[in-house]
Amino acid sequence: MIYVEVNFSVAPKDRTAAVDCLTKEAPVMQGLPGNRGCRVLVDPVADDAVTLLHQWDDLASLDAYRTGPLFAQVGGVLRPMMTGAPSTVVYEASAIG
Repeated sequence: MIYVEVNFSVAPKDRTAAVDCLTKEAPVMQGLPGNRGCRVLVDPVADDAVTLLHQWDDLASLDAYRTGPLFAQVGGVLRPMMTGAPSTVVYEASAIG
């Protein structure tokens, strides 16, 4: 299982629009092959912080998303709002026990 954490900052006035974009596209992302879900999180203290967490079956599924039209579409909306480069961490989970 692959977990992805994407953190980025936007101007406080743009955070609602950023969250709305991600929330609107979440069902589309969740319908992609290999996607196991996604969540949009906002920092309750820092009003400029947004986090997207998503889960994939494997790296091939994640790579297909990253090179596909949804990633480009969402990026086209979010990148102009970002006040800096996003930070992305990819985790590979193993079963315990």
